[in-house]
Amino acid sequence: MRPSLIAIALGTAGLGLAGPTAAHSYRESPGSLVSVSVEVEGRSVPLYPAPDGSGRFYLEARQGGRYAVQIANRTHERLGVVLTVDGLNAISGDRDPSASRGAARRPGRMYVLHPWDSSSINGWRTSLDHVRRFTFVDERASYAARSGKANSKMGWIEVAVYRERPRPYVHRSDPYRTDPYEGSGDRAEDREKAAEADRADRPAPRAEAEAPAMKAPRAPSAGAESGYPGTGWGPREDDRAMLVDFEPQASPAERITLRYEYASALRALGILPAPWWARDRLRERESGESGFAKPPRW
Repeated sequence: MRPSLIAIALGTAGLGLAGPTAAHSYRESPGSLVSVSVEVEGRSVPLYPAPDGSGRFYLEARQGGRYAVQIANRTHERLGVVLTVDGLNAISGDRDPSASRGAARRPGRMYVLHPWDSSSINGWRTSLDHVRRFTFVDERASYAARSGKANSKMGWIEVAVYRERPRPYVHRSDPYRTDPYEGSGDRAEDREKAAEADRADRPAPRAEAEAPAMKAPRAPSAGAESGYPGTGWGPREDDRAMLVDFEPQASPAERITLRYEYASALRALGILPAPWWARDRLRERESGESGFAKPPRW
């Protein structure tokens, strides 16, 4: 499997994958420059467009299910993709800087997709070799809550797509030429060392730093989905990535927003219809009609 590409700051480079209605799933993956889909436990799940015309898409969260965000480049150019889950960057774990008032709105670390390429983003990235799987848990046990970073974007999966700034052409005979796309050699080693130093200087997430002294949140009983879901710090998984140069444009060319909730909440929002066997007893009592007479039991 080819490793994912992560853009990181190096020199001038940028930072761097009405009433309720009956629901119908979106047949094609949303997105114009990229397509976005979600797999839960290895199976693609349907996305439901918001009935209010907001442009969001909804999916059903299932307690304890591991999920992955599938992103595919639909263009002939390299694209940078910033993925935020519960308002946190999936690579750095930092809050989305664009949500901070008064702060310079610069994109956080991003995945880079080659033309017509695709990538499966499986979890919170902890190094160039490993991730912690995205897992549906109770909101109180989410990575954002356990890291002290819970925010108003709990339950949101957002994809911001950035085009690359044009680079000046450099003739190959130039002895001082450096290839911004080169992935091997001394320059690549320098990038790796810089990234390792950056990770060493960054304080560990609260969930890891306080793990020995922290009492793990009590997991809901099997099948219990009465609260609100969040994305947890799941099991570690091998997922290799490498650093590349990518200078994004100032603002994203496209944004795609997904929202996940338990089935009961999706029904309350009018995203999913009520099950056919559910009886509205209040309406039956109000109308005085509950069907026709049936023979007595004895």
